[in-house]
Amino acid sequence: MKFKVKGVAMNRNTRKQVGKIRTEIIDTETNELFYGIFQPLQVERKYESFWNYLNPNSKEIVKVIDVRKV
Repeated sequence: MKFKVKGVAMNRNTRKQVGKIRTEIIDTETNELFYGIFQPLQVERKYESFWNYLNPNSKEIVKVIDVRKV
């Protein structure tokens, strides 16, 4: 199953947008991180947690704006 994820980097303290909105296609059949995920909300949570816990001391966080099945 494939999902189109739109996300943006934000300043951790002010929540102001940093950079452009980015779109990424996530294939739950080939991406091990998302294996077994079938719902958009699950994709959103996994996507944000991966990026935001990858570097917890970063001044930026990633926020998902939209997730849709492709």
